[in-house]
Amino acid sequence: MVSLDVDDTIAAIASAPGSGLRGIVRVSGPRTLALVETLFENCDLRGFPNRIRPSSTRGQIEIDEGLKVDIDLYLWPTKRSYTRQPTAEFHLIGSRPVLEMVLNKICGGGARLARPGEFTLRAFLSGRIDLTQAEAVLAVIDSSGEQQLDTALRQMAGGLAGPLGSIRDDLMGTLAELEAGLDFVEEDIEFITRPQLLKQLESAGQKLETIQKQISLRDRGTEASRVVLWGEPNSGKSSLFNALLGTQQSIVTEVAGTTTDFLVGELVLKSMKLDLVDTAGAEERSEYVSSQAQQHRIEQQEQADARLFCIDSLRETTPWEKQQLSNLTTACVVVLTKIDLHSSKSTRLTDLSQQIRDVGFDGPLVATSSESGVGLESLGEEISLAVINSQSTDQSIVGTTVLRASESLRDASAAVGHAKNAVIHQLGDELVASEIRRSLEALGQVVGAIYTDDILDLVFGRFCIGK
Repeated sequence: MVSLDVDDTIAAIASAPGSGLRGIVRVSGPRTLALVETLFENCDLRGFPNRIRPSSTRGQIEIDEGLKVDIDLYLWPTKRSYTRQPTAEFHLIGSRPVLEMVLNKICGGGARLARPGEFTLRAFLSGRIDLTQAEAVLAVIDSSGEQQLDTALRQMAGGLAGPLGSIRDDLMGTLAELEAGLDFVEEDIEFITRPQLLKQLESAGQKLETIQKQISLRDRGTEASRVVLWGEPNSGKSSLFNALLGTQQSIVTEVAGTTTDFLVGELVLKSMKLDLVDTAGAEERSEYVSSQAQQHRIEQQEQADARLFCIDSLRETTPWEKQQLSNLTTACVVVLTKIDLHSSKSTRLTDLSQQIRDVGFDGPLVATSSESGVGLESLGEEISLAVINSQSTDQSIVGTTVLRASESLRDASAAVGHAKNAVIHQLGDELVASEIRRSLEALGQVVGAIYTDDILDLVFGRFCIGK
């Protein structure tokens, strides 16, 4: 659950995990300046709490008795910071133990450890960014190619927030004029004429239509997106195939190699129709049927919009699996299967997940049980994102925004259309105003002017600590 408490001071390591030349510890909140003044040793800190401009200086922090570390301090003492709260960054040697010691020192001084995404959440709550820009921040962090990074940066810079804000401002202005006329209806004062009202609604509708075209998937005609399950024999592919579809199309047995061809079923996720494909387990055998099955598997993988690489969580990863993991693309989700068979105290999943990360795979990883259904909802989210991110090289909106905002944008566009029809058919200004309010409410859900804890959990729950 995300924290909406912005009155305390938070701190976290903001640089990437692992060793590096430089590392960053970030602090934000009301006590930031007091913490800096207390912990940071620098002869130039006289009057430091009264500074109003962003500044930088060098100094030290004592992380243990007699042990000091050199620090480059970057300070934003006012609302000009990212979170619109006093914020400081301590830049120092990138040793993880040293960074953690500095963090512990800061937390000992009155800060608390930030939750995942809490710095960006504060930027959102303070009005620095909207929800679409917050999602773009995560997309920048997760991007693994130039196109994805460019899309995320443009959205973070307001590529979507700007047009949506313009539409909302125009509609609120129209609504204000319309409601003013309703207040003075007995005086026969007209604040906006019918032609003006119709023109403004048509303009809003056209702008919304343009954004909907940007946010929609590429036109694939009647061809559904293809999601392919693959992995070693008996890695849980067929059970997962059946669990996702809610059917028993694929034969499931403990005997490896049961699937000798490929099966296709229709899967619907986030209003997208997908072809889910179960393939034969990857193996090297000389029998004709087996070699044909392997050829089909390879062909299906090459045609896939997204791939689910299934790994049996009950055993160690094989050399072949490690080789595949080191070369997986962004359109691939690693699925750990059979987690219901682990004991409640088992550390196996944690160890296996770390092994997968150590091999070099940094994409989505989901632990599932086809028997109990655990993890299937999260897997559905990752499948949807993988399909969206793989389909459009010219996509101008990041995948998480596509998933979250599509329905709200459709509702906003439909409400504007209803308002326009009400004007054309002279159905009354009250009805027109009601439809404009509906459109504004839907747009508010997209940008975050209207939000619930569940929406914030969905957006910020995917962030790492320190962002």
